Amino acid sequence: MNHSRFNIFLNPKNISIKDRGFNYGDGLFETILVKDSKILYLKEHVKRLHDGCNILHLKKPSFLIIKDNIKKVIGRNKNCIIKIILTRGDNSFGYKIPIDIKHNLYFIRNKKYIPITNKNMVRLGISTYNTYDNPNLARIKHLNRIDQCLIAEDLNKRKNLNDLVVLNKNYIVETLSSNLFFIKKSKSEYIFHTPKIDNFGIKGIIRDRLISYLKNNKLRVDERYIPLSDLTKYNIAFKVNSIQGLIFIDEIENKKFSHDEIIYNKLKKFIY
Repeated sequence: MNHSRFNIFLNPKNISIKDRGFNYGDGLFETILVKDSKILYLKEHVKRLHDGCNILHLKKPSFLIIKDNIKKVIGRNKNCIIKIILTRGDNSFGYKIPIDIKHNLYFIRNKKYIPITNKNMVRLGISTYNTYDNPNLARIKHLNRIDQCLIAEDLNKRKNLNDLVVLNKNYIVETLSSNLFFIKKSKSEYIFHTPKIDNFGIKGIIRDRLISYLKNNKLRVDERYIPLSDLTKYNIAFKVNSIQGLIFIDEIENKKFSHDEIIYNKLKKFIY
């Protein structure tokens, strides 16, 4: 499909080998949950995509273009996952960008959504792959995902683990595909901490919504640098992303975390 500023592809079976996203990771992506026929958090996903466009100097597809094409690829599916990929477009060879290049915009319907419950034990380890500072690309979902590929490869070698905690200079950042929250319980007060992501990590949709929700409900939440050694100070831990929602963590590298009915009731709106 041709648009004035974008080549639009709906559930394509192949892509051009000239696509700069394929060759250089020159682009962005968003992964969006469709649940009970509702496109969840679409405004937030589009905003993050547009923020990424500002950083990578890409043209911004409008909210209407994105919404209309998502509806087309959803079809009659009530529950599925939609992936949007925006690349700078095709060029013949080399890093140099043609002046008249036209962006490629892909909409892909993924497998049927299967919710993950909090009934099973959730055990995390520490990834042996340490990330590096990259403040220019922190927070956005760019297509350069070699870090996550190496972390996923690390996870494949680890038995009985659901996920891995990612470190940057021995500070906790996130997991393979989720943001992290930790809770200190002090008498009747609950204090929420979540890692800062200004040097590495993703500005998660649920992370931002949860921070706003906690503040609006007069609960203390701090974004901070969390050294790995601080794990022992926390009573409760959970991870969040827009596909899985909120999942409580039972254990990280032999440090066990408790479950709390009060916290569960406060956060259950984020549990799918």
